[in-house]
Amino acid sequence: MGGNSRRPHGLVRLAAVGAAAVAGAALLSGWDADGTAGGAQGRAPDRTAAELAAPSPSADGVRTLKPGQTLTVAISPNNTFDIPASSADVTLTALKQADRLPQVEHLHPEVAERGMTFVCLEFKVKNVSTEEFDTSHLSRARWTGKDGETTKVDQEISGNCAALGLVEENLLTEPDPRPGEFVRGATVFEVPDGQAGTLEFADGLDHPMFKVGTTASR
Repeated sequence: MGGNSRRPHGLVRLAAVGAAAVAGAALLSGWDADGTAGGAQGRAPDRTAAELAAPSPSADGVRTLKPGQTLTVAISPNNTFDIPASSADVTLTALKQADRLPQVEHLHPEVAERGMTFVCLEFKVKNVSTEEFDTSHLSRARWTGKDGETTKVDQEISGNCAALGLVEENLLTEPDPRPGEFVRGATVFEVPDGQAGTLEFADGLDHPMFKVGTTASR
């Protein structure tokens, strides 16, 4: 056919301008045009404070909650028992571990069993749904050690962490918050102390909500 295969000058000019704009944007963002770190700053953009404070997922995808962090958790509906779906913003306001829990005057300290330690968790639970939020899901957990050892643990009703600086209220005896309400309370567990581990909380259908890390006491 012998036709001219070159593109019109106007299209070539537009393509060049577009490529320059992409490269410029990449440099301003701290990334090279090929997608590698570098550019004007020589590093990736800084993460925001909110991203740094957000609970991080573990290897199995369950978020790990640390003191001072907040996450929104959901309770799955259960049609069999007429339990509606609900959700709440859960804040871990304090975490303490101890082998002895001092009690009020004239009462002996609560002492953990041999090879065990107390984990005191203080929560603020704010209902962000349209249904009452059942806080009893924060009074039982599954503890799993670093080596894979696992066991179910329930709240120690007699345990009182107030002497360690936590609130006196036991979360299990506080009212379930209705929409817009919140409660504060402590939950006490007794877990093995020979290795680090995690407490995993789940809803009534055993859907994991979040984890809290524990440390070895010896």
